[in-house]
Amino acid sequence: MLHHVKRVPIPAVIVLSLAAIVIPWWQGTRNMDFLTPPEESVLSHLRAKTALMHSEKSRLFTVKPEPKDTAAIESPIRAAPAIDPGDPATPAPLNAYAEHAGEGAGAFAVLAVHLEEQKANARAMLAWERVLDVCPDNASERPAALAGIQRLRPTVAPWNTDPVAAKPLVLEATLPAHVQADVLEEVVTKCAHELGRYSSGLLHFQPRVERPDRKGSTSAVLSLQVTGEGFGAASTGFLDFPLATEPEELRKEILAGCYKLVASQLAAFTNFTPPAALAEGDNPSQALESRITRLCWDEFGKSLIGKPPPKEKSR
Repeated sequence: MLHHVKRVPIPAVIVLSLAAIVIPWWQGTRNMDFLTPPEESVLSHLRAKTALMHSEKSRLFTVKPEPKDTAAIESPIRAAPAIDPGDPATPAPLNAYAEHAGEGAGAFAVLAVHLEEQKANARAMLAWERVLDVCPDNASERPAALAGIQRLRPTVAPWNTDPVAAKPLVLEATLPAHVQADVLEEVVTKCAHELGRYSSGLLHFQPRVERPDRKGSTSAVLSLQVTGEGFGAASTGFLDFPLATEPEELRKEILAGCYKLVASQLAAFTNFTPPAALAEGDNPSQALESRITRLCWDEFGKSLIGKPPPKEKSR
């Protein structure tokens, strides 16, 4: 005897099939936000890691001298950085890792990414800074280093929080007395405070405005210099530029001038790689905070401050 087999209606089959696909997808993605873009800090970190992965993959295409000796199976675990990261729990000196300049910018980038993954942000920032101040200025890792410094700077405490320990410098602006500039002192004072913050507390800038009486001079030209204080103090020399009339524009002009003075002083009196020149449209505040490393700020201060006068010999 043949039994009559009932078939499931086709519409029911279609509905069940769709449910089997839609229900797991909905449960897995209902709490995900596909519309809000990720934060810039997350994106910059991913860009740095991606750039590093691409640079490591490019080595697969290099010709190796002895393929038989090096034909080992690659481990899925990333190799330890060539530069010893040190103990993340131990404070590092301002010039940490600088002795490994010969390893190249790539080694510093690998070290910085490794330290960031270990949540050692203070040491990671030092590693990124070494890409800027001890490696050639044409290193391909420089954009990743700048992004890393901008990402980590808000998470790392100022290097020095004791005003007494900061190296004293003077931010001096000179303008002829006949030129009207009601907000000049206020703007110079604000810029001096900003510079101290950009140096991570390593330097203290005292604002000073000079208004000499220059007869016969009709041009509204502002002269800017940074000097040290004390016996034998040095100066960056003057940088002249037209006086801006709007306070915010004047602030940007002074900060851009300070950036140029620091860069030229580092190039002339230190062995560190000076920061790149400002391009049109660059933000001078961001450049002062991220392109000049804390070590270079400290060296800039050392090149200007005076030394105590020699003691007189007792008779």
